Amino acid sequence: MAFNQAQDLYKKNMQAAGPSKPLASVSTMARETKAPDPPLNAPSQAYKNQSVQTASKGDLTLLLYNGCLKFISRAETAIAAKNPEERHTFIMKAQDIIRELMITLRTDSDVGKNMLQLYDFILSRLKDANVNNDAQALQEAAGLVTDFRDTWKEVMKLDRQQRFGSGGQA
Repeated sequence: MAFNQAQDLYKKNMQAAGPSKPLASVSTMARETKAPDPPLNAPSQAYKNQSVQTASKGDLTLLLYNGCLKFISRAETAIAAKNPEERHTFIMKAQDIIRELMITLRTDSDVGKNMLQLYDFILSRLKDANVNNDAQALQEAAGLVTDFRDTWKEVMKLDRQQRFGSGGQA
């Protein structure tokens, strides 16, 4: 059930955000001034939907981390452009992803409990960024999400190596 909710949340947020681009540092994104992304065409959207629907739980978690970073980057760009509406929209999408990660997290171990506390801290920094128009709070949140994402990629790689041999990639 939670897996399907995460898929739906990811699809909804990614459709609203438009096409993705390679992740750059949050501070680099904030300095860029660019036109809004064009809307997705039908084949591209169909491919993205299929990718999400067929993703493993591990891959979906990675997609959520990347989506969160994308929204944080866009929120920081909106702060630099002095656009409070877009800032709010993108921070709320990042918060939705963190909340989804929180409710699907197993907290029956110390690792899970510690992760929940870090997710809660990320959520509070996102709220601070939204209320106070604070790019530094966004950078702190992005740093933690990046650490989670990179760690998750490494865990997926190690898991695939153990299951399938040395060729696993995340």
